[in-house]
Amino acid sequence: MYESTREPQQADMKLVGNSTANGGAFRNVSITGDVEIGGDVDCRSFKCTGNADVDGSLQSGELKTTGNLAVKGSLESARIRVTGDLDIKGALTGEEIHIFGGCTVKAGIQGEQFHLKGSLQSEGMLNAEHVDIRLLGRSAIGEIVGGRVEVKLHATHKWVLWLPYRESPELVANVIEGDHVYLENTIAQTVRGGQVTIGPNCRIELVEYRTGFHQDSRSEVVRSVWHSET
Repeated sequence: MYESTREPQQADMKLVGNSTANGGAFRNVSITGDVEIGGDVDCRSFKCTGNADVDGSLQSGELKTTGNLAVKGSLESARIRVTGDLDIKGALTGEEIHIFGGCTVKAGIQGEQFHLKGSLQSEGMLNAEHVDIRLLGRSAIGEIVGGRVEVKLHATHKWVLWLPYRESPELVANVIEGDHVYLENTIAQTVRGGQVTIGPNCRIELVEYRTGFHQDSRSEVVRSVWHSET
């Protein structure tokens, strides 16, 4: 996981309003407004209220944003909290990742804890010990691998559907794999795990399970296969 190489004497960077700045190594980065940063950023903490575009990669010990954050490279931070939209052209890596809004990641996602309330778009793999997704829009990802994987409708999804730009909440994936898997509103080719529960409104081509399997009557599973633990 990320460990900064910053020296203690490095300065803070504080940006307010509409502005541009060069990348570099900093102690703390604070943004309020609409900002473009040219180049990679390496810092202890990165906090943004507004819109920030980073023309490079971003590494930080802690990241908190409210608004929109776009990173043309990869984003790596031990603790990530995003309220708004996150757009990463590279990979997303963190120990604790919390996102309330929209998340688009071109490459893969790696973390210990991944919590999302909103929508997710990624062509790569999401790999985390605990994956907790609460759907508020249409999501699509190549593969999900975790210890515990939970995909559910967010409690407020019915209100969100009144918004004209929102699609019906569902997750589309090629493969979902975990020791414990619970899915709602999910379309997948293969679901593989120990204990697998297919909740309501799912369409699954193949379920492979080792310990137990339960299917809601409102879901469709084309084929299920039990595999021995040994």
